[in-house]
Amino acid sequence: MKKRILLYIFAFLAFAMAGVSCNDDEEEQESSVATYTQSSTAITGFNLIENNDILANLDSIFFTIDLENARIYNADSLPKGTDISRMLVELSYPNCYSVEVSISNAERMRDTTFAYSNADTIDFTGNVNIKVTALDYVTNRTYDVKVNVHQLESDSLQWGEVSYSTLPSMHGSVSEQKSVEYDGDVYCLMNDNGYYVLATADSPTDAWTKQEVSFPFTPDVRSLTASDDALYILSADDGKLYASADAVNWTDCGTAWSCIIGGYGNRVLGVADNGGTYYYDEYPRRAGFASTAVDDGFPVSGMSNIAVYDNSWGSSPIAICMGGVTASSELVEYAWAYDGNVWSVLSNNGIGGHEGMSLLLYTTYSVNEDNWSATALPTLMAWGGRTADGELSNTMYVSRDMGVNWSVADTLLQLPAYIPAMYRADALVFASVRTDATAVRASAGTSMWRNMPSPEMPVWFNTAIPAALPQSVLATRSSGNGISPVTEWEVPYIYVFGGEDLQGNTHDTVWRGLLNRLSYKPIY
Repeated sequence: MKKRILLYIFAFLAFAMAGVSCNDDEEEQESSVATYTQSSTAITGFNLIENNDILANLDSIFFTIDLENARIYNADSLPKGTDISRMLVELSYPNCYSVEVSISNAERMRDTTFAYSNADTIDFTGNVNIKVTALDYVTNRTYDVKVNVHQLESDSLQWGEVSYSTLPSMHGSVSEQKSVEYDGDVYCLMNDNGYYVLATADSPTDAWTKQEVSFPFTPDVRSLTASDDALYILSADDGKLYASADAVNWTDCGTAWSCIIGGYGNRVLGVADNGGTYYYDEYPRRAGFASTAVDDGFPVSGMSNIAVYDNSWGSSPIAICMGGVTASSELVEYAWAYDGNVWSVLSNNGIGGHEGMSLLLYTTYSVNEDNWSATALPTLMAWGGRTADGELSNTMYVSRDMGVNWSVADTLLQLPAYIPAMYRADALVFASVRTDATAVRASAGTSMWRNMPSPEMPVWFNTAIPAALPQSVLATRSSGNGISPVTEWEVPYIYVFGGEDLQGNTHDTVWRGLLNRLSYKPIY
């Protein structure tokens, strides 16, 4: 089986005009002087020849030909361990004087230069150059050729850059904290040595604006929640719901809840306790809303934050939460979802009861073994929480079908071992701009951030983030236009604020992590 893949060629090939053909007899008859341009030395096709002893579907691997920079490479790396020392290559190019292959510093072959033939193996473990010389014997172009192979197992899904900082407190003694994204910024409310401190920033790595704030009531700090147009919090004394546009000035909403579930559009969803019977509620209530008793098995406290995403089978977004505690004090092991009108169990399988999990929508990858290309998948990730045995879990669970089916994530997708197990931590995603200059520093951040050890990184990335992801993850990944080089791009970092140990002590940390595939410069 052989699949010939048409390779991407940059648009400037259209400039190949007058007198380009190396052996156009008719042209030569009309003029005794031939004009040779860069297109006379263009490699227009590159593919590996089938060899199932090396890898299935080897001839289907896509190679990019960058004629502007004279580079040929596969953006999606081959599986770790692939033998690239004995590969046969088929090239396409104009009729020219010569095509030579040069190899140096390879593991198997000695340094050598030879005339290209599709019957001669090439050792890509070293430096490989292909030189094409036109029929004038003078015009030539040398291409740098790379066959990239993963240096890491399991499609390199493990965390790449990990660092940590401290909570943005004023007094250095945080007993409670809640961090949310609101209007594109991050808001962190803390009980800091008996004072309520509000810290805000454009993103967690930017400079924080800090201030002490006064409440006309005792706030339940952990209940702080953001909708699209307001912030909400509960009174710790009587459960009254308050709203604010700036987290400083608060207005009584005229209702009381036992817990806030999360923001949904311009509404906030919650649970009301009426004499021991729990009811679904929302604020502001939409037209025709009627409060109904919660379903059996629904969490009335301790659920994760909610993640909201658009769906293809309905007109309204879906909100989803994981875990929690029921009215009968049982831990919830399923995902519950809200479609704008009703709540229902979403997941087909449970993951064991958890209280205080962290949940976010991110992206992971699926690799097509027919052509070894990677496809980005919107992925729900849930981790942490207190389990039924009274212990804290650090296991990462993932769902790649929007919460219907859940499984323990691959080993390399699990959190690094140096991040402690915790619950009630807040997970947010913020994008950071990276440029060619900052890429080598791997966004080390400000001096407040301490980098943690990470494995060696591969040098590839060429997969778009799927459109199903929210805007916070769907940061513009490139300033390139398909022809001009990419000079800056955005990468989505996961930030984990606070979290508590089993004794209820708040961790004074902000962890920042990034999956490998999302860190590298897009290739166009």
